Amino acid sequence: MHSSPSLMAGLALFFAATPILAQVITPAPVAPEPNRVKRDGDLTLAITNSYGMPLSLSFGNNAGFPAFYGNPQPTLLPIDGSVAYNAPAGWAGRVSVGKVNHDDNSKIEGSFYGPGNGDIDVSYVDGYSVPITCSVGGKVVSGCNIELFDRGCNAPDSVSAWGPDNRIAACHNAAQGVPDGPASSMFAPCAGAAYTFPKDDGANTGMIAQTEMSCCIGILCPPSPKQRWGKRDVESPKAPTLKARALKV
Repeated sequence: MHSSPSLMAGLALFFAATPILAQVITPAPVAPEPNRVKRDGDLTLAITNSYGMPLSLSFGNNAGFPAFYGNPQPTLLPIDGSVAYNAPAGWAGRVSVGKVNHDDNSKIEGSFYGPGNGDIDVSYVDGYSVPITCSVGGKVVSGCNIELFDRGCNAPDSVSAWGPDNRIAACHNAAQGVPDGPASSMFAPCAGAAYTFPKDDGANTGMIAQTEMSCCIGILCPPSPKQRWGKRDVESPKAPTLKARALKV
C-alpha cells in the first residue's frame, strides 16, 4: 500500500508538533532537608525507648511554626532505640508517644526560639500511654517515670485505645477540660512533674539555656524529683495515699 503525499505531509506536521514522550524530563522533586542536618544554634531533641516494646512516634507543630527538619512522619521507635530530631529557631510543637498512634498518647511538648530561649515538658493532659521524663544537661526537668496503668484506668478517666499486646494503650484524662485540675487518682502521682491538667504548671521549668534536650520513655528512666513516689511504692499494697503523703510533709 502506498501513502498519498497529503497523508505523509499530515503525519510530518503531527510529529513535528507533538513532543516525543521519551524526551520529556520531569524535574526531580526537591527533597526535604535531612533530619541529620544541624546548624549552630539549632535545637536537638533526642528520644530513647526504654519501655520494652516498639513505640509509635507522631509529630505536630503549632500553626505557622516550622517543623523538625525533614518534616518527619509517624514512625516506630524500636526497643532500646534512640533517635534525634533537629529544629530551627522558631520551632514549637509536640511528639506523641505510645503503643499505637492515638490522640490520647503521652506527649513531649516544646518550643525553641534560639539558644537560651527553649522550653520542654511532658504532658498527660490529653491522656496517658507511656511514662516519659525529659532532661537537660543530665538533669530531669519535666516528666514522670511512674507506670500509671498500675493504678488502673477507671472513672472519671476512660480507656481510649488498646495495644497490640491486648493491654490498655491509652487512657483518656478526664481533667483535659478542667484548667485548674485537680488530677484524678490515676494521674495524681505525676501531678506537678508532668502536666496532668491544663494549668499543672509545676511541670514546666521555663526557659532553658541549652540546645540539647533528651527524653527517655519507660520506668527505668531517671525519675523526676517532683513526682509523688516511685514505681515500687505504687505497686506496694502499703503505698501511702495522697492524703497520707500530704500529712507527712
